[in-house]
Amino acid sequence: MADNNVQVVLAAYANGTPKESDFRLDRTPLRALEPGEFRVRSIYLSVDPFLRMQMNPTTAANQTSRKYGVITDVGRVMAGGVLGEVTDSNHPTFRRGDIVEGILGWQLFCTTNGWISKRHNPAGVVKCDLSLGVPLSAFASVLGRAGLTAYYCMIRELRPRKGDTVVITSAAGAGGSIAGQIAKMEGCRVVGLTSTDAKVKYITEELGFDVGINYRTVNDLRAALRQACPNGVDIHYDNVGGEMADAITELHAPGHRYRLVGLASEYNTVPKDKPFWSWPYHRRQFVVHDYTADFENGIREMAWWIKEGQLKYREDILVGIENTPKAFCGLFHSENIGKRLVKVAEEPTRPN
Repeated sequence: MADNNVQVVLAAYANGTPKESDFRLDRTPLRALEPGEFRVRSIYLSVDPFLRMQMNPTTAANQTSRKYGVITDVGRVMAGGVLGEVTDSNHPTFRRGDIVEGILGWQLFCTTNGWISKRHNPAGVVKCDLSLGVPLSAFASVLGRAGLTAYYCMIRELRPRKGDTVVITSAAGAGGSIAGQIAKMEGCRVVGLTSTDAKVKYITEELGFDVGINYRTVNDLRAALRQACPNGVDIHYDNVGGEMADAITELHAPGHRYRLVGLASEYNTVPKDKPFWSWPYHRRQFVVHDYTADFENGIREMAWWIKEGQLKYREDILVGIENTPKAFCGLFHSENIGKRLVKVAEEPTRPN
């Protein structure tokens, strides 16, 4: 067992697009476990765009962070998802060798009692069901919060029907790519907006989207949307907000369904006097933790889809905890296709 921990700490509140210099690596001694605690050796760290909301000193940032049950202040470990192995335990439920997932922060070792946020993530740290027969990393990507967001938002709230026209923004990302495939399973026409030609090729040729639009190179986004959605938009899965959301909203058909899943257009430009979640787009905001109690069922169904070849996913993995800031900052420069992870330790040997 290592005597020291390595943590990615927030060194400075971000000014605009986050930079690697906004973070630092700290080495700290591991303390002894108290009763009811257990220690997790991180294997994969999850980097997600929404974490940018926690890098502001404003009231707006703090309100948003509380929505997700976590806050990161300067000098503290950056909050983020962890998939890891229990190495030591004084807890009655979590045992050595268990594979678990939770928002435990970007660090090599996490000491926890399993509780994160009673309101928005009552399950806290959860055990991963290795009998599902999927790669271990899937529990941090397609079967993690990004995939579960797509699953519950589409299946429980947007409820795609055969013949619907579905528009998804940030369509090649961790959640959008899954949401689009779920809509295709239901017989929908799926239009994806994304930021590079390579991503357009990925969502159309590999994932089966009907239309892909590179919003950065198209001459007239509204005209491109009208051409792609001649009968209007029945379902709008919104990862971006801003002007892109306005353009799609103009095509909303009678009886349309809309959910705000992310607000990528605004993460780096938050007014100091205006909380994220009071903005107009948030009238139909989606928060995956509202479905925490049912996560097991969603994970089981998506795992079955993966094994049957109905659901595809891509992971963009960097190696080394020192590369976590680089992996995170790269999200804001359109570097990733699919779910970006950082591998910080080897996976444990699994029995045949």
